[in-house]
Amino acid sequence: MTHHCSKNWDVFKGHRSSMIQSWTLALVSLCSAAPLRAFGETVANKEADQSSSKVATELKSLQVKANKHDAFRVKFDQKFFSALRNKTTNSSGELIFAQPRKFRWEVTTPNKEVYVNDGEWFWKYVENTKHAMRMPANSSDLDFLDVIFQLDRLASKFQLKKISTLPNDGSQPGPTCPQKSYCVELEPLQKGNQKNIALAVEESTGFVNLVRIEFKNGNKTLITFNSFKPGKVSAQSFEFTPPPGTAVDKR
Repeated sequence: MTHHCSKNWDVFKGHRSSMIQSWTLALVSLCSAAPLRAFGETVANKEADQSSSKVATELKSLQVKANKHDAFRVKFDQKFFSALRNKTTNSSGELIFAQPRKFRWEVTTPNKEVYVNDGEWFWKYVENTKHAMRMPANSSDLDFLDVIFQLDRLASKFQLKKISTLPNDGSQPGPTCPQKSYCVELEPLQKGNQKNIALAVEESTGFVNLVRIEFKNGNKTLITFNSFKPGKVSAQSFEFTPPPGTAVDKR
């Protein structure tokens, strides 16, 4: 930075004294402010990293509680806001989960959609389009699922910050952090479609009861879970065969 400022100073030596005086003030401000700004940013980043590390430790403790449940069923309600259409669409359904990372996410209203992970393959099926997609269950495209099922892995992908109120910009009202819940905001460390994510985690069970995702294109998704029922679930819940006449995209 010192070399850069000296070079700029030499450029202006040949100008009239009044101009030199005005540019001197500008250069002094630039050359003195930049190191201070960089120092401030370093301190702020260090504090953010320490805060994120603390949140990561607390999330790991919550994950230990969640791991006590080998399987569960839970109802969900989802609100999707489309920035392009300036419209919110509501849907609901049921999530069935079993360790390790097997799940069936089924939207029942207003239209039927099924997302199934049997541990080997992941299936997505949309009834009204008669289309299904299959990909390996360990595909990186499914990393977003860790937001719900793997709280102890979030620190490797997000900057973490504990919050008391979820984001609310009017297009999709965000509630305050539910009682007896641990709320955290996730800022992606790598570029992607997601701008930020907010979670509410039940302190007693370690189960995520609310997820809010904001995308860079302005779209938002708010998912709330209720009627949590731990216990055994049928292995058939994670089986899926495309109905006759379904177009299947295999990856």
